[in-house]
Amino acid sequence: MAEHDIHDFLQSAQRDIENEYKRILKRATEDPGTAGDQGEENWAALLKNWLPSYFHVVTKGRILTESGYASPQIDVLVLHPSYPQVLLDKKLYLAGGVAAAFECKTTLKASHVKKAVKTASEIRINLPDQTGSPYKELNSSII
Repeated sequence: MAEHDIHDFLQSAQRDIENEYKRILKRATEDPGTAGDQGEENWAALLKNWLPSYFHVVTKGRILTESGYASPQIDVLVLHPSYPQVLLDKKLYLAGGVAAAFECKTTLKASHVKKAVKTASEIRINLPDQTGSPYKELNSSII
């Protein structure tokens, strides 16, 4: 049985990311900060290419909740299409307008996973409660 075309599309995207990471890792020890920035830009480009064009994809920003809590810096954020244009470059993004948040690493260590879980938990705790159904109560508005 032949592979489905969508499988081929996803494999192509995976190869592109893999090739970029191989390129970045060659010089990562010289300048880890730049390598990390390049990795974030690669993931942002992938999301921009695969998501509908009306979503905004930005790098390096903090999530601001209704209570005034500002998260630690997040590597890549996907913003809802209705996100105010005037606020797109402020690097402090309103939680209600954030659809998804991603941490990117050129190398993955256990401490990175712990930090990402802690950050996600802090953001979740500072979001307003969603009530009305088990789905709303169990799921965050930000992925």
